[in-house]
Amino acid sequence: MKISYVYYKMMRLVARLLHPCKQVSFAHDPLDEPAVFVSNHSGISGPCMTTLYFPRPHKTWTISYAIDGEHTASYAFHDVFCGRSRKHPGFFRFLSRLMRHGLPPLLIYSDTIPVYHDRRVMQTFKQSVAALSNGEDLVIFGESPEPYSPYINRQQDGFVDLGKLYYRRTGKRLSFYPMYVCKKTRMISVGEPVAYDPDLDSQEQREKIGAYLCKEIDALGRAMPAHTPIPFLKERWYRAYGEYEHDFAAYWNMIEQENE
Repeated sequence: MKISYVYYKMMRLVARLLHPCKQVSFAHDPLDEPAVFVSNHSGISGPCMTTLYFPRPHKTWTISYAIDGEHTASYAFHDVFCGRSRKHPGFFRFLSRLMRHGLPPLLIYSDTIPVYHDRRVMQTFKQSVAALSNGEDLVIFGESPEPYSPYINRQQDGFVDLGKLYYRRTGKRLSFYPMYVCKKTRMISVGEPVAYDPDLDSQEQREKIGAYLCKEIDALGRAMPAHTPIPFLKERWYRAYGEYEHDFAAYWNMIEQENE
């Protein structure tokens, strides 16, 4: 057995202790067809809790820089530790270099699909449609830095194009479900879906489904027992990287271009 797999299994046990879940609830029984479940990020709680407890076979979209090793240290320094905001950035550079070795195995063994921000994004969509066609769901954390409410940020809605590709392959309308993860209440709540409409053009579809998901994820968060939402990005991120709030693509480009 590979050392990396043993490490993954050990960290999975640790994650269960740190991120327990007592309930996964659905507004109604989901359709038998594979679907896309779009969630708030809730720090690391969203990915951890859905990976560990989401009851349907699924794959999770994950930023490629966290997996590829080449850019993982830069990604960790800026996106995990908000390194620009730190008084002692050298220490966080050190931690980031450790994550270069520790983070990729966790994600590779967690049934993830890497999300690229260049021409390789077609690989992301190809793998995603293949997973859906094989009966697996997709879990996507699509928030951008732009706030929508205390419970959810506005969506990077490019994932909506999965509906078009899946319809071309299968002739079926792909459903997108809003989902809210709450660490404090140890609950995952899934709302009513919205279906891809082949009669709308791509831009209309993105706007319609993106707006619906924001509204419904916000409603799921408000319906939870009283809790303080964990934001997608911490306040220190906005202080250090505020110029990227409305240009997330430039932020990812900065991470990719940085030599580590």
